[in-house]
Amino acid sequence: MPQSIAEGIATILRDRLAHGVYPPGSWIRESSLAEEFNFSKGPVREALQTLVNEELLVREPRRGVRVVDLSDEEIVEIFQLRLALLELAAELASRHVVPEQLQVARGLLQDMNMALEQGDIDAQMPIGGQLSQWVCNCSGNKRLEQNWSRLTYQTRMYIYASLRSSNDLQRVGQLWHELIDAIAQGKPIDARAAVRGLVRRALDDLGLQSGI
Repeated sequence: MPQSIAEGIATILRDRLAHGVYPPGSWIRESSLAEEFNFSKGPVREALQTLVNEELLVREPRRGVRVVDLSDEEIVEIFQLRLALLELAAELASRHVVPEQLQVARGLLQDMNMALEQGDIDAQMPIGGQLSQWVCNCSGNKRLEQNWSRLTYQTRMYIYASLRSSNDLQRVGQLWHELIDAIAQGKPIDARAAVRGLVRRALDDLGLQSGI
């Protein structure tokens, strides 16, 4: 089913949020977006409300819409949620993955290796998201697969920020390789450990203490 205009605008805005185009706390003007996209305010307003419902934006009466600005404690909390979900997905994937699915993951890892070799952070960032979704898709848990993005989208802007500030992107890539290898070898404990390492690395690069 083709996207509606509002859904298309919401997708663009999600990507901008993840890439830091709109920093936490910044205001997003409905009129500016309507002018940029050359649409009426109706679909723009609908797109913004979608992101408000997803807790990516906050609507303030008589002031407009701004990007959610989480405290350090709140950021840690959403990463703890991400950790719990991805650990479970990794364990389940290590039991259910099939060769055809592994071939997809290996291709994504090759893309990540190429991005790392070229030092292209912008190319690397979405690959991590694709790999996370791949793990969920291989879990055999349909609810987890269907709801992963909705439940963890808030972490995306912070993961991208962590990659930009990381002084060891090679280690991030290595952890992804360890995770896929553990899943391929049917080792749920090692898969969980790799997930924990990825989440801990992201929080460390953000300068946050989590106890993870």
